[in-house]
Amino acid sequence: MSRDYRGEGITIHWAGDLCIHSANCLRALPQVFDTSARPWIQPEDVSADALAAAVDTCPSRALTYTRSDGGPDGPGARALGSDEQSGGTGDAAVTVHVKPAGPLAVVGPARVVDADGEELAAGGRLFLCRCGHSNNKPLCDGSHKPVAFDE
Repeated sequence: MSRDYRGEGITIHWAGDLCIHSANCLRALPQVFDTSARPWIQPEDVSADALAAAVDTCPSRALTYTRSDGGPDGPGARALGSDEQSGGTGDAAVTVHVKPAGPLAVVGPARVVDADGEELAAGGRLFLCRCGHSNNKPLCDGSHKPVAFDE
């Protein structure tokens, strides 16, 4: 599930299937990111710089943005016309980080395919479940937190 939310000079892109519920966005701008509101992202009346800074804190890149105001790009930026979630090709290295009491963080152009060769996810930053409790396997959905996964 993907959605776009337009603000002044910036569009926030949300890919729900990548979200690991770190809640960094909620802490950064609770007036914009509110899971009890519909829509849950309301970028109106907040500067593009502030929105970009909040999105840059998203570790899974479930939140990214496209600037249309000419402002600076950060880690969460998506180039105009690109789709970061489409994965990558080429010779870039892929690194897997084991997060303490959390998921495997796959950084670099990677694809996750099932036994039939169907692509389940692709991108430059993926989080894979280690605890076995995710409802979005093999991707992490943050379920390791309430079950107190500690391995």
